[in-house]
Amino acid sequence: MDDPTVIKRRRECDGCGHKFNTFEGTVDLVRHRASVRERQARYREALGPEERSRRAKRDNTRSAARVEAAAANQPVGNILARWNGVAAPPGSASPNPYPYRQQEI
Repeated sequence: MDDPTVIKRRRECDGCGHKFNTFEGTVDLVRHRASVRERQARYREALGPEERSRRAKRDNTRSAARVEAAAANQPVGNILARWNGVAAPPGSASPNPYPYRQQEI
């Protein structure tokens, strides 16, 4: 057992008293997260500059709409609709702009 990522533990059954070994592995979170970031970077690079620019603009617009919606106490959909000059989508007049979140009282 030369692997430093494996932990050997000696345990005992509470019911019968039998003793046994367990081998527990560890996870290298730093390496895992780095690999996830690398995959995401490769994906974004494959999108091309036009698509990356379009997505960044969309994300920035949505972030600004969230801020204004919170200040105006209106749903994000209404703010976006007003900015785009179109009618708000049906059902967007909900008092909670985040229906999946618990409404604070």
